[in-house]
Amino acid sequence: MRILIGIVLFSTVTNVGFGQESAPVLLRSGVRVQIRRLAIDSSTLPAGDRERIIHLFERNSYTQAELQARIQQAFRDLGYFKASVDEPKVSFIGPTQGAEDVDVSARVEEGIQYRLGEIRFEKGSIFPADQLRTLFPMRNGDLFSATKISEGLDQLRNLYGTEGYINCVVNPVVVINESHPTIDLVLQLDEGKPYYFGRLFLDGTEPHTGAYKALMESWKTLQGRRYNPVLLKSWLTANASEWPGAADPKWMITNEEAESHAVDVKLLLR
Repeated sequence: MRILIGIVLFSTVTNVGFGQESAPVLLRSGVRVQIRRLAIDSSTLPAGDRERIIHLFERNSYTQAELQARIQQAFRDLGYFKASVDEPKVSFIGPTQGAEDVDVSARVEEGIQYRLGEIRFEKGSIFPADQLRTLFPMRNGDLFSATKISEGLDQLRNLYGTEGYINCVVNPVVVINESHPTIDLVLQLDEGKPYYFGRLFLDGTEPHTGAYKALMESWKTLQGRRYNPVLLKSWLTANASEWPGAADPKWMITNEEAESHAVDVKLLLR
């Protein structure tokens, strides 16, 4: 049976006792915790996968608000795409290095483990599909990993940005085949229109006489060209001598004009 699902991918043994006298309590938001031990409450999770996930978390620290999502993501990165994780419970041990030292237990229903079927691209014309496929660090047949898919999506958006397509929208859709079980990923592309370098604005005190003029003259080499963040960073590096704090230039996009498809940039001078 094949199931089509629209998704947003992210920007997620035997029971082990802790021997703690303090009763587990629900997570308190805003508190950063360092995990001493993690217990996963599941009677069906293979021992090898249990150990992999436990190893990811023990002696690492997280905010309590993100812990549940982090555990779920760890399962999704091992192919358990439909894993369900209840709100973890913690036993507080004491403060250590600015964080609460805790033991954590989480009840999990991991479900079926899926592998990647294939990745397909729809409605794209700027780049060939073979080139886009190389951006995703997974082979067909690998365990499906939500994080690796998310990394590939970031790389895809970055690639489009190098050609000025800064408003490219990617709609990921998964097609689940329960009989294999595998997940096909269909990426529906709305490439939009290319943008170009627009105006340069300078904000701050002129660091030395002639700096403003030199920067504005140099900007003419970019203005009107296809917007490319790599090209912009190269320009910043080449002109770094014109303002203090050159090792860490501050800039921001101030406007994306829809009609002219121009990107204005503000350079923050100190």
